[in-house]
Amino acid sequence: MATKLETVWKCHECGEIHDDEDSTYECCRPDVSEGYLCPECADFHRSEANALACCEHDPDAPPPPPTAAELEAAGQLRMVP
Repeated sequence: MATKLETVWKCHECGEIHDDEDSTYECCRPDVSEGYLCPECADFHRSEANALACCEHDPDAPPPPPTAAELEAAGQLRMVP
């Protein structure tokens, strides 16, 4: 099973990463780059291959388990003894 990377756009002026191209152009015109996020650390890369190689991500491996912060953001409560 191959990992599907999310296409993102990076504003060259402020460095902010956007999910859609239009909001990037509205942010700081006109210099933006299309790229991909590393599935492990979410660093921006210009090519899909570099994004997958960033943290030596194995596209056939199962996804890492969610962090406690991610679980809490999804509504899960911690049990405290």
